[in-house]
Amino acid sequence: MHGHSKKRLSLVALWLCLGSGMVAAQTLPPTATLPVKALPGAGGAVSSVGPGDVLQITIYGQPDLSSQVTVSADGGITVPFLGVLTVAQESPGVIARRIEAGLRKGGYLSDPTVSVEVAQVNSRVVSILGEVQRPGRYAIESRLSLLELLALAGGLKNTADEHITVMHPDAQASGPRAETRVVVSSRAAPSPEASALALHSGDIVYVPAAPLFFTYGEVGKPGAYPLEQGMNVMRALALAGGLTPRAADGRISIRRTDPKTGQMASTKAKLTDEIHPGDVIYVDERWF
Repeated sequence: MHGHSKKRLSLVALWLCLGSGMVAAQTLPPTATLPVKALPGAGGAVSSVGPGDVLQITIYGQPDLSSQVTVSADGGITVPFLGVLTVAQESPGVIARRIEAGLRKGGYLSDPTVSVEVAQVNSRVVSILGEVQRPGRYAIESRLSLLELLALAGGLKNTADEHITVMHPDAQASGPRAETRVVVSSRAAPSPEASALALHSGDIVYVPAAPLFFTYGEVGKPGAYPLEQGMNVMRALALAGGLTPRAADGRISIRRTDPKTGQMASTKAKLTDEIHPGDVIYVDERWF
């Protein structure tokens, strides 16, 4: 019971860091791949190594034998005296013990102590782009969920859309990527789907910018705000700091551009009216 409580608390802490809420995932048919800019590799401990990973091999008391090596495309590394060792899918600890055993068996060192650390992870990484605090590439350790990746990336920006896309690499390295779309709301606790959606090497998470609406006139904080799904005038005004003492609550208008003509029209607004992308909410000043 205690273990379950700790796990639940850790998930809630992650969600509070993100400032987000309920998540629902839906797998969709393949779609076109978004262009992705190459970013520097991210270091970190991993449960197993693969091609492209950079390993720091330290043989204590033998600085001339210590080295930094890159795992080759066929999963091998070259170790002084031992030649090529195939290490793909092995943990750094197992590789260190193999090197110790080889040096001891070959008579090169009587009691070697070896450590192997992953200096740079290139084989098992996911990328996150868009409206997060720290976009980039992050290492997958034993398991990495979407919720955990968002937390590692510093959480969503205030400008983030609630629709997140996870693009999966094609197993045949040809054709479009399959996608999983995730809807994030800021009004609930973390859902099971958020922590259950495990990411895999090569996945790309894209967080787009939310559509905006604008508030002007007699509101506390006029400006541009991200649009929430189903938002009405009352919620929009609350985000904008509410009405000022000089506001005429009976003279609130919505200025909306007609998508067909491009013309902007102004209509009197009710607090229950739904807000559309690009809407301008204007609160007039009282006459007396």
